Amino acid sequence: MIGVVGTALLSAAAHYGRLLASVDRRIVVRAPATRGGQRTWLAVTGLGSRSAAYTAVAVAQCLRRGQAAGTGGPARHWPLLALAASDVARMVLCRAVARPRPPAENQLAHCKGASFPSRHTALALLATGLATGSVPAAAGTAAVVGLSRIALRVHWPTDVVGGWLFGYGWLAASRIVADTITYGRGRPWSADTPRRRPWPCG
Repeated sequence: MIGVVGTALLSAAAHYGRLLASVDRRIVVRAPATRGGQRTWLAVTGLGSRSAAYTAVAVAQCLRRGQAAGTGGPARHWPLLALAASDVARMVLCRAVARPRPPAENQLAHCKGASFPSRHTALALLATGLATGSVPAAAGTAAVVGLSRIALRVHWPTDVVGGWLFGYGWLAASRIVADTITYGRGRPWSADTPRRRPWPCG
């Protein structure tokens, strides 16, 4: 419930109040001072792109399918479906909150649409979690990608926090659904995680 409640509260604050603006002013992440630094942050931010996220989950599913022969039905495609559904849900939330991005003259990377929650941060967390089943890996990847979004001046810090909470909540919900789909048939969600939860529900 942590991800769901946290995302809801931050969404309301971003839409209706100036509280987040005062928080954002107190969080400082230096912008890259050189072209090399900018290219480095752009490479990092690419880890949260749609192409990287969907590719990672698809490859992980292919490998997992080869290790667990006989797995089929909805569970076979669930990770990709969960990723796509989260992408649509985030887009709806983003348009509903309609938070402006940082000033265009300060932006160091291409971006479009409203600012909250950070899509790159959410996709990085969810895709890494679905591909690896590891919460530390998912949280770490999302944290680094989130820092890149702030450094490139395309998101406010609280956008990144919102993206992290959104991704975490969706990851936990995805695990619950995956367990429901597969355990009834006597098969674990993946061959290397038999009947155990690699991340908490929250």
